Amino acid sequence: MNVFQDTLRRIAERVEGTRAVSLVGVDGIPIDTFGPKEGVSIESVAAEMGSFVKASRPGEGEGGEVQQLCLVTDAGKAILSRVTEEYYLLLLLSKEGNFGRGRFELRKAALALEKELL
Repeated sequence: MNVFQDTLRRIAERVEGTRAVSLVGVDGIPIDTFGPKEGVSIESVAAEMGSFVKASRPGEGEGGEVQQLCLVTDAGKAILSRVTEEYYLLLLLSKEGNFGRGRFELRKAALALEKELL
C-alpha cells in the first residue's frame, strides 16, 4: 500500500461516518481515494469544491489561500482541507458523521502529506 492509500485509510478508520476520503488536485481530479464507490461521486464533489477554491484564490498582494472548506447538506457533509497549494484532502461524511474529528484528522494528515508532495 502506498503512503497516500495508507493515510486515507487511517483517516477513514478514525472518523466515524466516513463515506469516502480522497487526495485531490485543485483542479478537482482525485489522485487517490479510499472508501466505497457506490452512491458517492467523489469526483463530482471534488470538481465542484475545487472550482470554488480556484475562484476564491486571491490576486497578487491580497489575502491568503483557502485552508478549509465545509459543505453541509441534508444528505451529508464534505470537508476540503488544504495540503499544499495544489493538493487538498476531501472527506465525505454521512449525515451523522463526526464533523469535528474529521476536521482534526484531515489537518493532521495534511501536515504529514505535505512533505510527500513538495
